[in-house]
Amino acid sequence: MLRVVEINEIEALATIRANWRKLWLETPHASFFQTLDWLRIYWRHFGRDQRLRVLIVLDADRIVGIVPLTVVREQTRLGPVRVLTYPLSEWGSYYGPLGVDRNQTLGAACRHIRETPRDWELFDLRWLATADIEDDLSFSAMSMGGLTAHRGVWNETSLIDVPESWEKYLATRSPKFRSEIRRKTRRVRRQGRMEMLRYRPQGLEAADGDPRWDLFGQAYHIALTSWQGASVYGNTLSHPEVSGFFRETHKAAAELGMLDLCLIYVDGRPSAFLYNYHRDGEVYGLRRGSLPEIHELGIGTVATAVTIEDSCRRRDRLIDLGAGSIHAKRSWLTRLAPIGRVTHYPTFEPKSQILRWSHWWKNGRPSRRADQTRAQQTVDLL
Repeated sequence: MLRVVEINEIEALATIRANWRKLWLETPHASFFQTLDWLRIYWRHFGRDQRLRVLIVLDADRIVGIVPLTVVREQTRLGPVRVLTYPLSEWGSYYGPLGVDRNQTLGAACRHIRETPRDWELFDLRWLATADIEDDLSFSAMSMGGLTAHRGVWNETSLIDVPESWEKYLATRSPKFRSEIRRKTRRVRRQGRMEMLRYRPQGLEAADGDPRWDLFGQAYHIALTSWQGASVYGNTLSHPEVSGFFRETHKAAAELGMLDLCLIYVDGRPSAFLYNYHRDGEVYGLRRGSLPEIHELGIGTVATAVTIEDSCRRRDRLIDLGAGSIHAKRSWLTRLAPIGRVTHYPTFEPKSQILRWSHWWKNGRPSRRADQTRAQQTVDLL
Protein backbone atom coordinates (compact mmCIF):
# COMPACT_ATOMS: atom_id res chain seq x y z
CA MET A 1 0.00 0.00 0.00
CA LEU A 2 1.45 3.34 -1.02
CA ARG A 3 1.51 6.13 1.52
CA VAL A 4 2.02 9.86 1.14
CA VAL A 5 4.07 12.34 3.15
CA GLU A 6 3.39 16.02 2.54
CA ILE A 7 6.07 18.72 2.67
CA ASN A 8 5.00 22.36 2.91
CA GLU A 9 8.33 24.15 3.40
CA ILE A 10 10.66 24.65 0.46
CA GLU A 11 13.77 24.32 2.66
CA ALA A 12 12.69 20.84 3.78
CA LEU A 13 12.97 19.54 0.22
CA ALA A 14 16.77 19.62 0.54
CA THR A 15 16.50 16.35 2.48
CA ILE A 16 15.17 14.52 -0.59
CA ARG A 17 17.36 16.20 -3.25
CA ALA A 18 19.05 12.92 -4.25
CA ASN A 19 15.70 11.10 -4.52
CA TRP A 20 14.23 13.96 -6.55
CA ARG A 21 17.16 13.82 -8.97
CA LYS A 22 16.87 10.04 -9.33
CA LEU A 23 13.13 10.15 -10.04
CA TRP A 24 13.58 13.07 -12.45
CA LEU A 25 16.10 11.01 -14.45
CA GLU A 26 13.66 8.07 -14.53
CA THR A 27 10.69 10.17 -15.69
CA PRO A 28 10.23 10.22 -19.49
CA HIS A 29 10.37 13.72 -21.01
CA ALA A 30 10.88 15.42 -17.63
CA SER A 31 12.01 19.00 -18.25
CA PHE A 32 14.12 21.62 -16.50
CA PHE A 33 10.89 22.99 -14.99
CA GLN A 34 10.45 19.74 -13.05
CA THR A 35 13.85 19.87 -11.36
CA LEU A 36 14.15 20.74 -7.69
CA ASP A 37 16.57 23.51 -8.66
CA TRP A 38 13.94 25.27 -10.78
CA LEU A 39 11.22 24.86 -8.11
CA ARG A 40 13.43 26.32 -5.38
CA ILE A 41 14.26 29.38 -7.51
CA TYR A 42 10.64 29.80 -8.62
CA TRP A 43 9.45 29.61 -5.03
CA ARG A 44 12.00 32.13 -3.82
CA HIS A 45 10.75 34.68 -6.36
CA PHE A 46 7.03 33.92 -6.68
CA GLY A 47 5.95 31.69 -3.80
CA ARG A 48 5.16 34.40 -1.26
CA ASP A 49 1.37 34.29 -1.73
CA GLN A 50 1.17 30.56 -2.44
CA ARG A 51 1.08 27.46 -0.25
CA LEU A 52 3.47 24.67 -1.18
CA ARG A 53 2.16 21.10 -1.13
CA VAL A 54 4.78 18.62 -2.33
CA LEU A 55 3.46 15.08 -2.00
CA ILE A 56 6.08 12.37 -1.51
CA VAL A 57 4.78 8.91 -2.42
CA LEU A 58 6.42 5.98 -0.63
CA ASP A 59 6.27 2.21 -1.01
CA ALA A 60 7.27 1.06 2.48
CA ASP A 61 10.25 3.37 3.16
CA ARG A 62 11.25 3.87 -0.49
CA ILE A 63 10.33 7.07 -2.35
CA VAL A 64 8.70 6.02 -5.63
CA GLY A 65 7.11 9.28 -6.75
CA ILE A 66 6.87 13.02 -6.18
CA VAL A 67 3.93 15.30 -7.01
CA PRO A 68 4.77 19.02 -6.59
CA LEU A 69 1.64 21.13 -6.09
CA THR A 70 0.78 24.62 -4.92
CA VAL A 71 -2.33 26.43 -3.76
CA VAL A 72 -2.51 29.73 -5.61
CA ARG A 73 -5.19 32.42 -5.44
CA GLU A 74 -6.41 33.29 -8.94
CA GLN A 75 -8.71 36.08 -10.03
CA THR A 76 -11.86 35.06 -11.93
CA ARG A 77 -15.09 36.80 -12.86
CA LEU A 78 -16.49 35.30 -9.69
CA GLY A 79 -13.73 36.81 -7.58
CA PRO A 80 -10.61 35.13 -6.17
CA VAL A 81 -10.52 31.32 -6.26
CA ARG A 82 -8.01 29.11 -4.45
CA VAL A 83 -6.64 26.64 -7.01
CA LEU A 84 -4.57 23.55 -6.26
CA THR A 85 -2.35 22.94 -9.28
CA TYR A 86 1.19 22.34 -10.49
CA PRO A 87 3.76 25.08 -9.79
CA LEU A 88 4.50 25.91 -13.44
CA SER A 89 2.58 29.17 -13.81
CA GLU A 90 2.88 29.26 -17.65
CA TRP A 91 6.70 29.18 -17.72
CA GLY A 92 6.60 26.00 -19.81
CA SER A 93 4.18 23.88 -21.81
CA TYR A 94 3.98 20.67 -19.79
CA TYR A 95 4.25 19.41 -16.21
CA GLY A 96 3.45 16.26 -14.27
CA PRO A 97 4.45 13.88 -11.46
CA LEU A 98 7.91 12.35 -11.15
CA GLY A 99 8.37 8.59 -11.02
CA VAL A 100 8.40 5.43 -13.08
CA ASP A 101 4.72 4.60 -12.46
CA ARG A 102 3.21 8.06 -12.70
CA ASN A 103 -0.36 6.75 -12.67
CA GLN A 104 0.11 5.03 -9.29
CA THR A 105 2.02 8.04 -7.96
CA LEU A 106 -0.65 10.53 -8.97
CA GLY A 107 -3.44 8.22 -7.83
CA ALA A 108 -1.92 8.02 -4.34
CA ALA A 109 -1.47 11.81 -4.32
CA CYS A 110 -5.11 12.38 -5.29
CA ARG A 111 -6.28 10.04 -2.55
CA HIS A 112 -4.19 12.02 -0.05
CA ILE A 113 -5.74 15.27 -1.31
CA ARG A 114 -9.24 13.84 -0.87
CA GLU A 115 -8.51 12.64 2.69
CA THR A 116 -6.82 15.80 4.01
CA PRO A 117 -8.46 19.13 4.99
CA ARG A 118 -9.28 21.16 1.89
CA ASP A 119 -7.50 24.50 1.55
CA TRP A 120 -8.56 24.91 -2.09
CA GLU A 121 -11.75 25.50 -4.07
CA LEU A 122 -10.60 23.98 -7.38
CA PHE A 123 -8.23 21.08 -8.02
CA ASP A 124 -6.91 21.72 -11.52
CA LEU A 125 -4.12 19.59 -13.01
CA ARG A 126 -2.98 21.74 -15.94
CA TRP A 127 -0.18 21.57 -18.49
CA LEU A 128 -0.82 17.93 -19.39
CA ALA A 129 1.18 16.47 -22.28
CA THR A 130 -0.21 14.59 -25.28
CA ALA A 131 0.83 11.22 -23.81
CA ASP A 132 -1.09 12.04 -20.62
CA ILE A 133 -4.16 12.91 -22.66
CA GLU A 134 -3.85 9.80 -24.85
CA ASP A 135 -3.40 7.43 -21.90
CA ASP A 136 -5.90 9.25 -19.67
CA LEU A 137 -3.18 9.24 -17.01
CA SER A 138 -4.32 12.21 -14.91
CA PHE A 139 -8.02 11.48 -15.46
CA SER A 140 -7.71 7.87 -14.29
CA ALA A 141 -5.41 8.83 -11.41
CA MET A 142 -7.82 11.47 -10.13
CA SER A 143 -10.68 8.99 -10.43
CA MET A 144 -8.56 6.33 -8.68
CA GLY A 145 -8.07 8.79 -5.83
CA GLY A 146 -11.83 9.04 -5.35
CA LEU A 147 -12.31 12.46 -6.98
CA THR A 148 -14.73 13.15 -9.83
CA ALA A 149 -12.55 14.15 -12.79
CA HIS A 150 -13.40 16.30 -15.80
CA ARG A 151 -11.26 16.46 -18.95
CA GLY A 152 -10.61 19.81 -20.56
CA VAL A 153 -8.30 21.96 -22.65
CA TRP A 154 -5.85 24.38 -21.11
CA ASN A 155 -3.99 25.66 -24.18
CA GLU A 156 -2.06 24.53 -27.25
CA THR A 157 1.60 24.72 -28.20
CA SER A 158 3.47 24.95 -31.50
CA LEU A 159 5.89 22.09 -32.14
CA ILE A 160 8.58 21.41 -34.71
CA ASP A 161 9.42 17.75 -35.29
CA VAL A 162 13.06 18.08 -36.30
CA PRO A 163 14.01 15.89 -39.31
CA GLU A 164 17.41 14.48 -40.25
CA SER A 165 18.37 17.51 -42.32
CA TRP A 166 17.56 21.17 -42.91
CA GLU A 167 16.72 20.33 -46.53
CA LYS A 168 14.06 17.86 -45.42
CA TYR A 169 12.55 20.46 -43.10
CA LEU A 170 12.55 23.15 -45.81
CA ALA A 171 10.79 20.74 -48.17
CA THR A 172 7.81 20.79 -45.79
CA ARG A 173 7.53 24.60 -45.93
CA SER A 174 5.64 26.54 -48.60
CA PRO A 175 7.58 27.93 -51.60
CA LYS A 176 6.59 31.43 -50.50
CA PHE A 177 8.04 30.95 -47.03
CA ARG A 178 11.25 29.37 -48.35
CA SER A 179 11.67 32.40 -50.60
CA GLU A 180 11.07 34.72 -47.62
CA ILE A 181 13.82 33.01 -45.60
CA ARG A 182 16.30 33.37 -48.47
CA ARG A 183 15.35 37.03 -49.06
CA LYS A 184 15.72 38.02 -45.40
CA THR A 185 18.98 36.12 -45.07
CA ARG A 186 20.43 38.12 -47.97
CA ARG A 187 19.28 41.38 -46.38
CA VAL A 188 20.95 40.57 -43.09
CA ARG A 189 24.17 39.38 -44.72
CA ARG A 190 24.49 42.72 -46.53
CA GLN A 191 25.01 44.31 -43.10
CA GLY A 192 28.17 42.31 -42.53
CA ARG A 193 29.40 38.81 -41.73
CA MET A 194 26.72 36.76 -39.96
CA GLU A 195 27.70 34.13 -37.40
CA MET A 196 25.84 31.99 -34.88
CA LEU A 197 27.08 30.87 -31.47
CA ARG A 198 25.09 28.16 -29.73
CA TYR A 199 26.08 27.49 -26.14
CA ARG A 200 25.09 24.17 -24.58
CA PRO A 201 27.23 23.35 -21.54
CA GLN A 202 27.24 19.71 -20.49
CA GLY A 203 26.72 20.50 -16.80
CA LEU A 204 28.74 20.24 -13.61
CA GLU A 205 28.71 16.44 -13.68
CA ALA A 206 30.78 16.72 -16.89
CA ALA A 207 32.90 19.55 -15.42
CA ASP A 208 31.21 21.91 -17.90
CA GLY A 209 28.76 24.11 -16.00
CA ASP A 210 30.02 27.61 -16.80
CA PRO A 211 26.96 29.92 -17.14
CA ARG A 212 28.92 32.22 -19.45
CA TRP A 213 27.61 35.46 -18.00
CA ASP A 214 29.13 37.33 -20.96
CA LEU A 215 26.69 35.58 -23.31
CA PHE A 216 23.76 36.05 -20.94
CA GLY A 217 24.66 39.75 -20.75
CA GLN A 218 24.59 40.03 -24.53
CA ALA A 219 21.10 38.49 -24.69
CA TYR A 220 19.98 40.72 -21.83
CA HIS A 221 21.29 43.83 -23.62
CA ILE A 222 19.46 42.90 -26.83
CA ALA A 223 16.22 42.44 -24.88
CA LEU A 224 16.73 45.72 -23.03
CA THR A 225 17.29 47.75 -26.22
CA SER A 226 14.37 46.13 -28.07
CA TRP A 227 10.65 46.63 -27.44
CA GLN A 228 11.05 44.32 -24.45
CA GLY A 229 12.91 47.03 -22.55
CA ALA A 230 9.75 49.15 -22.46
CA SER A 231 7.32 46.24 -21.90
CA VAL A 232 4.96 46.62 -18.95
CA TYR A 233 4.47 42.85 -18.76
CA GLY A 234 6.79 41.25 -16.22
CA ASN A 235 7.94 38.24 -18.22
CA THR A 236 10.65 39.50 -20.60
CA LEU A 237 14.32 38.68 -20.08
CA SER A 238 15.17 42.26 -19.10
CA HIS A 239 12.11 43.17 -17.01
CA PRO A 240 13.20 44.17 -13.48
CA GLU A 241 10.49 42.03 -11.87
CA VAL A 242 11.89 38.81 -13.34
CA SER A 243 15.47 39.56 -14.38
CA GLY A 244 16.78 38.17 -11.08
CA PHE A 245 14.71 35.02 -11.58
CA PHE A 246 16.13 34.59 -15.09
CA ARG A 247 19.69 35.01 -13.82
CA GLU A 248 19.25 32.33 -11.16
CA THR A 249 17.56 29.86 -13.51
CA HIS A 250 20.25 30.56 -16.12
CA LYS A 251 22.97 29.46 -13.70
CA ALA A 252 20.98 26.40 -12.61
CA ALA A 253 20.27 25.32 -16.21
CA ALA A 254 23.95 25.67 -17.13
CA GLU A 255 25.05 23.61 -14.11
CA LEU A 256 22.48 20.90 -14.93
CA GLY A 257 23.47 20.81 -18.61
CA MET A 258 20.08 22.05 -19.86
CA LEU A 259 20.90 25.56 -21.06
CA ASP A 260 20.60 26.25 -24.79
CA LEU A 261 21.48 29.85 -25.73
CA CYS A 262 21.70 30.89 -29.38
CA LEU A 263 23.25 34.25 -30.32
CA ILE A 264 23.42 35.75 -33.81
CA TYR A 265 26.23 38.18 -34.58
CA VAL A 266 26.21 40.57 -37.52
CA ASP A 267 29.54 42.17 -38.30
CA GLY A 268 30.73 41.04 -34.87
CA ARG A 269 27.84 42.67 -33.00
CA PRO A 270 25.34 40.62 -30.94
CA SER A 271 22.10 41.22 -32.85
CA ALA A 272 19.58 38.50 -31.95
CA PHE A 273 19.11 35.68 -29.45
CA LEU A 274 17.00 32.61 -28.82
CA TYR A 275 17.00 31.52 -25.20
CA ASN A 276 16.04 27.87 -24.68
CA TYR A 277 16.25 24.90 -22.36
CA HIS A 278 16.89 21.36 -23.60
CA ARG A 279 17.02 17.75 -22.51
CA ASP A 280 17.59 14.57 -24.53
CA GLY A 281 16.98 16.20 -27.91
CA GLU A 282 13.90 18.16 -26.81
CA VAL A 283 14.24 21.95 -26.91
CA TYR A 284 11.91 24.43 -25.23
CA GLY A 285 11.98 27.99 -26.59
CA LEU A 286 11.64 30.35 -23.63
CA ARG A 287 12.49 33.84 -24.90
CA ARG A 288 13.85 35.56 -28.01
CA GLY A 289 14.75 39.05 -29.17
CA SER A 290 16.63 41.19 -31.71
CA LEU A 291 18.10 44.68 -31.98
CA PRO A 292 15.51 47.18 -33.23
CA GLU A 293 17.74 48.63 -35.98
CA ILE A 294 18.14 45.22 -37.63
CA HIS A 295 14.79 43.72 -36.68
CA GLU A 296 13.08 45.25 -39.72
CA LEU A 297 15.50 43.39 -42.00
CA GLY A 298 14.05 40.12 -40.77
CA ILE A 299 16.78 38.89 -38.45
CA GLY A 300 14.17 37.19 -36.26
CA THR A 301 13.27 34.90 -39.17
CA VAL A 302 16.94 34.34 -40.00
CA ALA A 303 17.81 33.54 -36.36
CA THR A 304 15.03 30.96 -36.17
CA ALA A 305 16.10 29.39 -39.46
CA VAL A 306 19.76 28.96 -38.53
CA THR A 307 18.78 27.59 -35.11
CA ILE A 308 16.52 24.93 -36.66
CA GLU A 309 19.24 24.09 -39.18
CA ASP A 310 21.73 23.66 -36.33
CA SER A 311 19.22 21.48 -34.42
CA CYS A 312 19.01 19.21 -37.46
CA ARG A 313 22.79 18.80 -37.37
CA ARG A 314 22.74 18.12 -33.63
CA ARG A 315 20.05 15.45 -34.04
CA ASP A 316 17.52 17.25 -31.85
CA ARG A 317 14.12 15.61 -32.10
CA LEU A 318 11.66 18.30 -31.06
CA ILE A 319 11.48 22.07 -30.66
CA ASP A 320 8.61 23.42 -28.56
CA LEU A 321 7.93 27.02 -29.56
CA GLY A 322 5.53 27.46 -26.64
CA ALA A 323 1.92 28.52 -26.33
CA GLY A 324 0.46 31.68 -27.82
CA SER A 325 1.41 33.91 -30.78
CA ILE A 326 0.32 31.27 -33.28
CA HIS A 327 0.36 33.83 -36.11
CA ALA A 328 4.12 34.28 -35.68
CA LYS A 329 4.82 30.55 -35.37
CA ARG A 330 2.49 29.03 -37.94
CA SER A 331 5.03 29.16 -40.77
CA TRP A 332 7.55 27.20 -38.67
CA LEU A 333 5.51 24.59 -36.80
CA THR A 334 4.95 21.08 -38.04
CA ARG A 335 2.01 20.47 -35.71
CA LEU A 336 -0.12 22.01 -33.01
CA ALA A 337 -0.28 19.96 -29.82
CA PRO A 338 -2.93 20.26 -27.12
CA ILE A 339 -2.10 21.15 -23.54
CA GLY A 340 -4.66 19.33 -21.46
CA ARG A 341 -6.20 19.75 -18.05
CA VAL A 342 -8.08 17.48 -15.66
CA THR A 343 -10.18 19.20 -13.03
CA HIS A 344 -12.10 18.28 -9.90
CA TYR A 345 -14.89 20.66 -8.89
CA PRO A 346 -15.97 20.15 -5.24
CA THR A 347 -19.71 19.62 -5.06
CA PHE A 348 -20.44 22.09 -2.27
CA GLU A 349 -18.24 24.95 -3.53
CA PRO A 350 -20.53 27.42 -5.37
CA LYS A 351 -17.68 29.13 -7.26
CA SER A 352 -16.28 25.79 -8.30
CA GLN A 353 -19.60 24.58 -9.69
CA ILE A 354 -20.15 27.80 -11.65
CA LEU A 355 -16.63 27.44 -13.09
CA ARG A 356 -17.44 23.87 -14.07
CA TRP A 357 -20.33 25.01 -16.22
CA SER A 358 -18.24 27.84 -17.62
CA HIS A 359 -15.45 25.45 -18.63
CA TRP A 360 -17.97 23.03 -20.09
CA TRP A 361 -19.53 25.79 -22.19
CA LYS A 362 -16.16 27.06 -23.39
CA ASN A 363 -14.77 23.68 -24.40
CA GLY A 364 -17.97 22.14 -25.67
CA ARG A 365 -19.22 18.65 -24.98
CA PRO A 366 -16.66 16.01 -26.04
CA SER A 367 -17.87 13.89 -28.95
CA ARG A 368 -14.97 11.56 -29.61
CA ARG A 369 -15.15 9.76 -32.94
CA ALA A 370 -13.98 6.18 -33.18
CA ASP A 371 -11.21 7.14 -35.63
CA GLN A 372 -9.82 9.93 -33.40
CA THR A 373 -7.22 9.72 -30.68
CA ARG A 374 -7.91 11.52 -27.42
CA ALA A 375 -5.34 14.17 -28.35
CA GLN A 376 -6.97 14.77 -31.76
CA GLN A 377 -10.31 15.15 -30.04
CA THR A 378 -8.79 17.67 -27.66
CA VAL A 379 -7.27 19.70 -30.52
CA ASP A 380 -10.71 19.88 -32.12
CA LEU A 381 -11.93 21.75 -29.04
CA LEU A 382 -9.32 24.49 -29.39
